[in-house]
Amino acid sequence: MDVEKFIENQCEEIKHAVGSNKALIACSGGVDSTTCAVLAHKAIGDNLQCVFIDTGFMRLGEPQKVKSFFNSLGLPFKIVDAKKRFIDAQKGLVDAEEKRKNFRSNFYDVLSETAKVEGCKFLVQGTIAPDWIETKGGIKSQHNVLDQIGINPVEKYGFKVIEPLVNLYKDQVRGVAIGLGIRMDISHRQPFPGPGLLVRVVGEVREDKLDIEKRVTRIAEKHLEGSQYFAATMDDEEEEVENNIREITSEFFKIKPDQIRVKVLKNFVTGVKGDLRAYKRLATLSVVSDSGLFKPDIEKLVGLQVEIISKNPDFTRVAYSLTEKPRKGIYIILLRSVETRDFMTANVRKIPWEVLIKTAEEIMEECKEVSEVYYDVTPKPPATVEYE
Repeated sequence: MDVEKFIENQCEEIKHAVGSNKALIACSGGVDSTTCAVLAHKAIGDNLQCVFIDTGFMRLGEPQKVKSFFNSLGLPFKIVDAKKRFIDAQKGLVDAEEKRKNFRSNFYDVLSETAKVEGCKFLVQGTIAPDWIETKGGIKSQHNVLDQIGINPVEKYGFKVIEPLVNLYKDQVRGVAIGLGIRMDISHRQPFPGPGLLVRVVGEVREDKLDIEKRVTRIAEKHLEGSQYFAATMDDEEEEVENNIREITSEFFKIKPDQIRVKVLKNFVTGVKGDLRAYKRLATLSVVSDSGLFKPDIEKLVGLQVEIISKNPDFTRVAYSLTEKPRKGIYIILLRSVETRDFMTANVRKIPWEVLIKTAEEIMEECKEVSEVYYDVTPKPPATVEYE
């Protein structure tokens, strides 16, 4: 792709579409929305109004950090505080798609209200190709997809949507960001989901659970690395489901079955099978011998995951325990680190055991409500990068 030509063409298209009107853009601080904001500002200047919708699902200190960055760029920027509205709207919801669609509805309602206050007839947004591909494919509903699924934003929300990056993949967006002069710590920042930590709090969102997710996110981001790396929080609620995971693990590693502990969690997680959504179960696995926690090569664990899922079609993920002695608690933490170029596929990163164990120990020390910490050893496919 000729980045310079792309920027020139998109600036002309944005200018032509918006004319002398004002446009709104929701900026999360991620590479897609930031790139889109800088591109749109280059095209229409201060006729662009940037807003940060504080949903309550952001990382600790994120709103202030994003505001400081946009102020440094000289872009018009405001924070819209909608935390209570978003969190209250999620009460009682467990299914991942219900949560995502509820978020999308509230997100655009807030943007519609903000656009009216600001006198904006257009919404510029950083939708990229994987967003609408996964949404149209039914894998998971991205919050920033409307036209592609038959929602008319003019009729429903009162603004026309402009999507300059809609046919690009993540690596191409990073190239555009560099072409626009966006500094590397932003252009190569790891992606953060539009619904934020909502999709990393698996199952029902409760305020104490969300608070734990914010704290473990800070710890995970301090220690892990990769194209994408994070922690998710899940209720430690087990369900009796027939499976042969213990037997497969025993045969795979040539170890005694009584050294293996298998737990099937109650809440489902999102995966992908072919081009379709697979909303299925997560199996957790722990192997402890007389010498302590069994620490095989991560690649071996990925291979074991293939065996388990191929022989247990009701499962879409496998996570391996980093905790030698689990304790009584109400939540488990799932650490995830993957390498990916375009986010259509992703490989599990081989994080050193000492890093994984140190991260798990710090989480257990800080969060007394956590019973155990796991490392997700499932690539995409059959898992998606996020859990919901």
